[in-house]
Amino acid sequence: MTFDQEIAAFFTIYVEAFANSDADTIAELWEPVGLFPSPTGNFAMERQAFRDHVVTLLDFYRQQGVVTPEGALLSAIRLYPEVAEARIAYRMLGKDGETIAAWDHIYILRRSDGRWRVTLTISDGEIAAWKELGAI
Repeated sequence: MTFDQEIAAFFTIYVEAFANSDADTIAELWEPVGLFPSPTGNFAMERQAFRDHVVTLLDFYRQQGVVTPEGALLSAIRLYPEVAEARIAYRMLGKDGETIAAWDHIYILRRSDGRWRVTLTISDGEIAAWKELGAI
């Protein structure tokens, strides 16, 4: 499998886990400690705390009317042999297939234990999209 195929396959699993409300799988796709630079300050979360955060996030999406998340890999860059940057375009769809919110998301991934895992995400685009809609 090529590098691009590996990263695309990773995000297929990641988005499917969101679609299935599978917080355990989502958390397992992250390093034991995830880093989150944000407009309001940087922070880190251990995997269990991140899993709990994902449960809250999934509930928030449902409250906004999201039925189906979609994610498309826009770019994947190998920064080092075991480190990658990926940009994903997300669309959150409602029950009739309408777009509720859309944004780009940036991830830094590291291959550990033979598999890619997210180590850092920049979610400024998501935060801006929900703020624009008045959801946060």
